[in-house]
Amino acid sequence: MASIFGKIRQNLVGEGKTGKYLKYAIGEITLVVLGILIALQINNWNQNRQLEKEELKILRSLQESIKINIDEFNQTFDAQVRRNRSSQEVFFTDVSKQPLKYLDTLLRTNITNHTFDPSTGIYNSMINSGKIELISNDSLKNKISRLYDRVKDYQESEDEVTEYTKEHMEKSFINTYEIHPLVLAGHRKRTDEEENRDRIFYDRTLKSQEAKNIFILLSHKMSDVMTKGESLKSEYHSLVTELEKEIENKK
Repeated sequence: MASIFGKIRQNLVGEGKTGKYLKYAIGEITLVVLGILIALQINNWNQNRQLEKEELKILRSLQESIKINIDEFNQTFDAQVRRNRSSQEVFFTDVSKQPLKYLDTLLRTNITNHTFDPSTGIYNSMINSGKIELISNDSLKNKISRLYDRVKDYQESEDEVTEYTKEHMEKSFINTYEIHPLVLAGHRKRTDEEENRDRIFYDRTLKSQEAKNIFILLSHKMSDVMTKGESLKSEYHSLVTELEKEIENKK
């Protein structure tokens, strides 16, 4: 191709057609420039296409990870809701008149801690590698960052409840509770003697001001878990919906 253009130039120069030669030279340069621009455009298109594929891969990985975390969060938060409800029952109702099995469950529910421990491997990898910048939707990117901040905020409230439970409720349980561990765990039935003794124990303990104070403070701390948990649940589902839309648009 180059030799053909060269012969044409030589013929034009030899025939003294300088004007035509200049026009031809300009045309030839234009063709070369256009060729380079087209090649660059194709290269940019290929690069952009590759980045879009990488972005789609990241979005799908995030979606899968978040759905798994939502399932775990729902289980943990449902347990927290049950605990919050039972802690309020202690000072809002006369629970001492309830069946002993009910009171056993109430006690177990209030000394059992629950913590949400989501998988953050994909998110951390994205942050550390800078691949989060591949997400072109700024609104979605901000939602992702905000979600993990809210997870940490929620976990801090859970940790506060756990610390309070260990420091106050568990110590109180160890020092004052007289119920046989196998009975409390539901592994065997009470004897008649235990029925009478445990009824007196529950009546005395749950009506005490100390127990009420412990449960009032627990309920106060649990209300923070409830508020942040509901907010986190809403944030999770909103993000999943937006991820699904973005993935569909990128296909």
